[in-house]
Amino acid sequence: MSYSVEAKSGLRELLKFRRDPLAYMAEAGRRSIDIRSFRFPGRRLFQVNHPDLIHDVLVTHDWNFVKGDGLHASKPVLGQGLLTSEGELHRRQRRMVQPAFHSTRLVGYGETMVACASEAADEWHDGACIAIDQEMMRLTLRIVGKTLFSADLKRNAAGVGASLTRALDLFLKLNHPLTRAVPPLRKRMEGKGRQVRREIEAVLRRVIDEHRAHPETDDMLAMMMHAHDDSNTGYMSDELLLDESLTLFLAGHETTANALAWTWHLLGQHPRVEYRLRAELDSVLQGNTPEPADMQKLVYTASVFREALRLYPPAWVIGREAVTDYQLGNVPVPAGSTLLLSPYATQRDPRWWRRAEEFVPERWMEEDADRPRFAFYPFGAGTRVCIGEHFAQMEGVLLLATLAQRWKLHPVPGQHVDTWPQITLRPRNPILMQLERRTGNPSTHAQADAGEMREPVVTLN
Repeated sequence: MSYSVEAKSGLRELLKFRRDPLAYMAEAGRRSIDIRSFRFPGRRLFQVNHPDLIHDVLVTHDWNFVKGDGLHASKPVLGQGLLTSEGELHRRQRRMVQPAFHSTRLVGYGETMVACASEAADEWHDGACIAIDQEMMRLTLRIVGKTLFSADLKRNAAGVGASLTRALDLFLKLNHPLTRAVPPLRKRMEGKGRQVRREIEAVLRRVIDEHRAHPETDDMLAMMMHAHDDSNTGYMSDELLLDESLTLFLAGHETTANALAWTWHLLGQHPRVEYRLRAELDSVLQGNTPEPADMQKLVYTASVFREALRLYPPAWVIGREAVTDYQLGNVPVPAGSTLLLSPYATQRDPRWWRRAEEFVPERWMEEDADRPRFAFYPFGAGTRVCIGEHFAQMEGVLLLATLAQRWKLHPVPGQHVDTWPQITLRPRNPILMQLERRTGNPSTHAQADAGEMREPVVTLN
């Protein structure tokens, strides 16, 4: 098969790419460019957009690639957790962590998610204006604290959240080309990375000590502490236990919080979708608090969250480095080249998505046999697919259901909401929304909600 290729080079292209990498890569996706190659002094980059080639890189030939040097530069902060480790260490660690995400344990995690979301809903006030992205960060941080460590971080959320924010900020600085090119600056940033890691480690070590004092504790951390390798002799060292805890701590709240923030933003722009979402919640839940068992009935709610993931995937770009020379479709890729795979770009490619730029959750309730498997991959794929994929999907749906059942969120007029592509796809500024309590019972909601619907119901004909 021949793939469409676009070659770019020169300082001007580099500046355009650095100025707004999200827009730059999305533009190639919108024009259905399969491979875009970049040639800069001492650097070769390839943007991979076609689903078949994405499958080749992430699944079929994953052995020929390692994570990019950016993640390796972040080890002063992240250590050797699943996000940064490679080869046999990564495979061993993944096997030991995987049982903590088994489907039989997700039910218990789901109950914790709903309990935390219900408490957050109780604390909201009618008419209040909130920054929904920050609210979701606080909520998901509390959930990951309870499910991972059986620790209630509600009181310490501000301090822990500040440390995690500094860790993410240093992650960015360690990945900056200037940092990597100037040894004194790199050394300074690495020192700051180790300092912020020590701050978070202090919290994690106290939690680990408490777990050792109470071996009956049953959570993700306890499972990792008791996990062993295939030989039944190798347990996770304290250092790796800290690395994995820190990685899950960071990834376990940041990604889902951003996905939910974008979901609320999209709902605020599309009253028709919000109306249908609330109608499903009233019909399925009948005023009761959601339970994990309700997931299979909340079809439209899940479609809303999935469509938000399509338009605003938290992991908006995935980097890989070629270990040896590689043939990418009809393009030769020299060893050492960097490959950039952007779910944001591919998931907006009009070849795979009708009305690609529009928020249409109904698409997930319709059959589309012609769409390639890797036209949608917000959690990655292959041996390095996000280990918490099912946890995140359950969390997104249950939190959305719990909060939307009791509250309407209206966007504050006059604000400009824009993307900020960092480690994850964040909003550049707070997303401000005004709260309105849903009153009455489910039978009276439909009539009140119908009066607000300003959009016609649509299909993908």
